[in-house]
Amino acid sequence: MGVFLRGNIWWYEFVFHGQRIRVSTGSKSKTLAIKAERKRRQALEESANGVHTTRRPLLFSTASREWMAANQARWSKSNVSIQEFNLKHLSGSFKSMLLADISPAHIGRYQSKRQQEKASNRTINMEVGTLRMILKSARLWAALAQDVKMLPERREVGKALTDEEEARLLQACSNSPSPSLYPVVVIFCNTGLRNAELRCARWGQVDFIKAEFQVGKSKTEGGAGRIIPLNLFALKAFQLWRARWLKARPDDFVFPSEKLRFKGEGAVEKGIMTPYDTDLSRPVGSWKKAWSSATKMAKVKCRIHDLRHHFITGLAHTAALDTVIQGISGHQSRKMMDLYSHAKSEAMRNAVEQLATGKPALLQ
Repeated sequence: MGVFLRGNIWWYEFVFHGQRIRVSTGSKSKTLAIKAERKRRQALEESANGVHTTRRPLLFSTASREWMAANQARWSKSNVSIQEFNLKHLSGSFKSMLLADISPAHIGRYQSKRQQEKASNRTINMEVGTLRMILKSARLWAALAQDVKMLPERREVGKALTDEEEARLLQACSNSPSPSLYPVVVIFCNTGLRNAELRCARWGQVDFIKAEFQVGKSKTEGGAGRIIPLNLFALKAFQLWRARWLKARPDDFVFPSEKLRFKGEGAVEKGIMTPYDTDLSRPVGSWKKAWSSATKMAKVKCRIHDLRHHFITGLAHTAALDTVIQGISGHQSRKMMDLYSHAKSEAMRNAVEQLATGKPALLQ
């Protein structure tokens, strides 16, 4: 430890309160590096002893680890994964920095670096959001907030399929080697469920007598526990899929984890895959690969989440009340409902024009 040369640049390194401090001086001068090390040591000692502040100096690596440990017990598994993903990228730039040394300029350079790495603005904003929460927990964000700007994001409203696109997509899904893809897409198109709401559904949530589905955990508080009436198509899809799992219990997942392989002569040519290693106690991981193949076959550019937009847009075209659409979709805010205003406007116009149908002209 002390100062050392890396390439043509001098670095310094030492351990303070169990934390390893390793910093590039950006200088080719050994004398300057020694002075920089002494200055940093003095600043840390003063800070630790309350000369300038009562807060304990922390490296980003230590602070992020403590922040995760303090919060992950109350987070969902998906949120934990998101934060871990964000921290993986943040650590590349901030790992050896003290939290108190992070400035708006550092954050700006991080945003530029991630853009050069072809990360989307949405992804970068989520990563900076994680950094913001860590700085907030250390009471350091307020001094930076005014000078840190989030990047502009594209707000994709989503895609509502035409009748022809829906038919082509369903045909492609019915020909998919993945046996679950077709019932899944039918259910998405007729319930507006979010991906995770269906992927993690258990049979106890499906009421075949009342033709209802009760949502379990959801992205929003208003979405959890909501009851969705099942129309003929959605109910039939659940029934046909349930026939495949005659011994399934209420706590078993509707779409369980299983592996697929081509087995037997002609299986590849016919596109028939046989499941194995099925585990009813675990949900399926993803339909991403099968979905990608089906959309290419159908020549439809569409995300799985767009099927939710497709369903809600269809509801809006029926002139259903906003409260009805909110109840089924699980939306909480008026802002989200405004995404479907184009469909509501068209439905309202059709309703008004129907009043004039068959009536004599009032104006001559």
